[in-house]
Amino acid sequence: MSSSLFPGRRVLAMPLGWKPPSAEAAFCCEAMTRALEFHCDQHADPFECADQLLIYNEVLDEFGIVVHDGGPSYVLITHCPWCGTRLPESQRDRWFDEVEAKEYTDETLAPAYLSAEWRRKDVS
Repeated sequence: MSSSLFPGRRVLAMPLGWKPPSAEAAFCCEAMTRALEFHCDQHADPFECADQLLIYNEVLDEFGIVVHDGGPSYVLITHCPWCGTRLPESQRDRWFDEVEAKEYTDETLAPAYLSAEWRRKDVS
């Protein structure tokens, strides 16, 4: 995707596949919660549904506007589109830094790194 489409914004792919937010996930306002809890009866994958506007990547604690280009891409957002609340800083760089520092591979990745658990405690 051309960076000229979204100058100053990172267009990211959803690593590790998409999972709906856990029960522990809390959002800034009711409109954000409704958008992220949206369930389509026709599409199991939110990236395939044209009605899915936002995505939350709980592993990396980041929010994005879905790019409906046939893949798992989204434009990272920093504020809630409805209430204007500043959203948490993405933990994407930290996740990759920790995984690399621990020399994990796809086969040895600790299960905690497949959820938000890795952000809550030291994972060995």
